[in-house]
Amino acid sequence: MTDHELITRIVVHNDSQAFAVVMQRYSGLIFSTALTITKDYGLAEEVMQLSLIKAYQNLHHWRGGTNLAPYLQMITHNQAIDCLKARERVRHSNIENLQITEDEYSTEHLELLDCMDRALAQLSEDERAIIEMHYYQKLKTKQIAEQTGLSESNVLVRLHRIRAKLKTLINNERD
Repeated sequence: MTDHELITRIVVHNDSQAFAVVMQRYSGLIFSTALTITKDYGLAEEVMQLSLIKAYQNLHHWRGGTNLAPYLQMITHNQAIDCLKARERVRHSNIENLQITEDEYSTEHLELLDCMDRALAQLSEDERAIIEMHYYQKLKTKQIAEQTGLSESNVLVRLHRIRAKLKTLINNERD
């Protein structure tokens, strides 16, 4: 059955089985589009569900053609961007409203933070720079590589080694 026939059955006859066929046919494409944009498996699943709902509600706007895929990809793209923006707004809102007093941290947590600070101080300047770019500035591997002149694979190897070094330093101090 063609996409056009399926959409006609859904819009004109309110055929839920026809929409099940659309979902089966295009859920992989919708999910991969969402995952490409969000880079988050859980959020991509949410985007996929929201996109399917939005597509179902707006099928009467589809202009026809031989393939429903571009229409569904457009809906998914817009839905993914909206979800990312909403997540960012919530994150910023939560950070602005967050007021933590030192009393809310356990003694063990504060000791661990101190261990982490001392371990970071024992790293070389280059190692600290890579850790700061990755964890504090939230730069991607490619961006770190561009700033340091290293290859992306070398950045990944260094991050792995630095994390192992930090773990060893912290464990040695806590023993």
